[in-house]
Amino acid sequence: MKKLAILALAGLVLVSAALFFPMAAAGHDVNECDRDHRDCRENVLNMDAPWYKVMIFLTVCDIGLGKCILFM
Repeated sequence: MKKLAILALAGLVLVSAALFFPMAAAGHDVNECDRDHRDCRENVLNMDAPWYKVMIFLTVCDIGLGKCILFM
């Protein structure tokens, strides 16, 4: 019973990893990631919002850049 649970859990991890990470053919260009990050930062810095919201949105831009680069 333990082996079945371990195999099921391992299979679930592998399937979720395969669904989470995109295929190599769907990757982005580095320039596209950089351009999107630059546009995101410009939009956030031009936003009329309190400083804490600006900091949160800048963090979201940085996370988006990291996600884009990881999925290349």
